[in-house]
Parts: sequence; C-alpha cells; structure tokens
Amino acid sequence: MVSKANKEAYLWVMRWPNWPSRCLAIYGDNGCGKTHLSYIWQKKTKANRLQGVDFNKAPLSTLLDASPFFILDEAHLINQGEKLFHLYNHLTLSKGGILFLSKTPPAHWVAGLPDLRSRLNTIPAIKIHPPDDALLSDVIQKLFSDLQVKVDESVINFLLIHMERSFDSARLWVNLLNTRALTQKRNITIPLAREILSEQASDEKHL
Repeated sequence: MVSKANKEAYLWVMRWPNWPSRCLAIYGDNGCGKTHLSYIWQKKTKANRLQGVDFNKAPLSTLLDASPFFILDEAHLINQGEKLFHLYNHLTLSKGGILFLSKTPPAHWVAGLPDLRSRLNTIPAIKIHPPDDALLSDVIQKLFSDLQVKVDESVINFLLIHMERSFDSARLWVNLLNTRALTQKRNITIPLAREILSEQASDEKHL
C-alpha cells in the first residue's frame, strides 16, 4: 500500500537496477514499513537478509562467498566498519547491491574508517514517514479482512485517533480487538476498543 508516507521509498525500490549507485538506504521509525518494503527488492534480487548484529558476527569470507546482494536491517547497529567497507567494495565490483534499513540515515552511523564514511555519505538515503490516516486506515481494514472480520468504519476512525501511528500498532490493535471479541462473543465496536484503551491506561498508571 503506497501513500505520501512511503511513496518516495517505494519508487526508489521499484527503480532498481537503475540506481545512481549499487546501494540504497531506507530509514524511519520502527514499524513504519521498511522491512515490508524491502521484500519487494529481495524478490527482485534474491538478496541475503541480515540483521546488523548478525552482520557483526558473520565471517567476512562467508559474506564474500554469498550472493552479491544483501539487505542489512538495523544497519545503524553495525560496528564492524572494516568488514562493511570490504563488502561494499566487493559488491560494487561484482555488480551486486546493498539495501540498508535503519532508524537513522547513514550520515548518522558510526564509521571509524574515513573511506567507509565517504562511501556511506554517497548512498541515497530515503525516509519513510509515519503512516498517514489514509494508509493506516487501509492497513487496518486489510488486517481485519485477512481475519475475515467486518468492522464498521467508525471503529477504525476511533483507532486512528487513539493508537500509535505505526504498522506494528495497527497489527497489535487488530489482534487485541479480535481476540477480545472472540473470547467474549462480542462484535468489534467502539465500546470494546474503549474498554481495552482504558485497561491499558490503568496498567500504565500502576507501573
């Protein structure tokens, strides 16, 4: 689902292999849809997927022997600058590519090597903004539809006002409402959503 929040990142991913360099960085808050969007590029390239902390532990020889396409998630946690520098050069020479996913743009990452810093600074960095109402509404409707549950639009509008603006929050609320409705044999309504919201507020108050 594409909206103003993620359109630029989506268009960049779809533009592959016509990127100005062999690398792209997509950044934004947790739950904004970076990982979901990266699956499109992974399908195009058959890329290996690694979390930043796993990259830190992986032997360089193993990385160099793998397919020359990588998705490095939570790239801001990478602390093996020399290893990343060698992989970057290897993938560039082998016409591979890297899609970095991160909370912050590459310019904010720690890079001890000046040569690595110069390379990171040339990577196009595209931000995914928090999902807007239109996108969140579509996502919530789809999540309920996947559960074969029909929910009135007024319930979705209520959620948009009170929930955290992220896809993770949307999934959480859909699961909470569906589980409570099934357990209590009730329809999913605003009063049901309000009950859960009140319980959460009470739990936070007692922490």
